[in-house]
Amino acid sequence: MRAILKEMQFRLRGAKTLRCYGRIETAFGKKANVRSFGTSTVGNRLIGATPRNTSTIVKLGDNSTLVLNNSIIGRGVAIVCLANASVEIGAGSYVTDTSKILSSRSITIGCRCAVSWNVTFMDDDGHGRERSAPIVIEDDVWIGCNAMILKGVTIGKGSVIAAGAVVTRSCAPRSLVAGIPAKTIKDQICWQS
Repeated sequence: MRAILKEMQFRLRGAKTLRCYGRIETAFGKKANVRSFGTSTVGNRLIGATPRNTSTIVKLGDNSTLVLNNSIIGRGVAIVCLANASVEIGAGSYVTDTSKILSSRSITIGCRCAVSWNVTFMDDDGHGRERSAPIVIEDDVWIGCNAMILKGVTIGKGSVIAAGAVVTRSCAPRSLVAGIPAKTIKDQICWQS
């Protein structure tokens, strides 16, 4: 655990505090780095059902970047950035246990976002970087458990993604989105993070 924490801290740029909990598996490519602003945590148990020995995975390819801005990464979350890719998680946001963030280009999660357990973010379809497209989650978004956010999607500020939704298209701010494939079922919603 100490070796992993030292490795993560060695990669940090502009860090104030990064707290690591539980089992964390890391792999860092050349010139990969982690930036942490404020107090961020990795490996926190956010729901009680996640087994104690579940590993949180952080794998960064060559020249990739993980930016944590006063955010929380739950136990068992997998963050995988391929070469030259980035993942950025905004202030006050949390990604709950067993979610997966798989980036071959860019995934950005805004401020004060609530990502429930077992959510998957994939900015490509597995057919190469040339077919990938960035994912942008704007501020104050709530994503329900088992949802899947696919390449090229922008989720508007203040939106709610229902549990189990497969989001293949962008949605306007303050939308309630549900279904497979996900569709906007209500506009101008309001929720507080």
